[in-house]
Amino acid sequence: MNGQMRRYKESLAKMSDPVLLSQCPKVRLDLRGLMRYAKEKGVKVTDLTEKEKAVFIKD
Repeated sequence: MNGQMRRYKESLAKMSDPVLLSQCPKVRLDLRGLMRYAKEKGVKVTDLTEKEKAVFIKD
């Protein structure tokens, strides 16, 4: 297990610093509307295009 621990510590050293929630831009998302829209179209939210999803994002 010594080799596993070494690889684990090496991978931690290579990782970038975490991004804090306070550093993220403030964006509001109408998730309920987005889910309703996808259901009406008969598709999953992940299958919607970026253009369709952008309608529900409010800055």
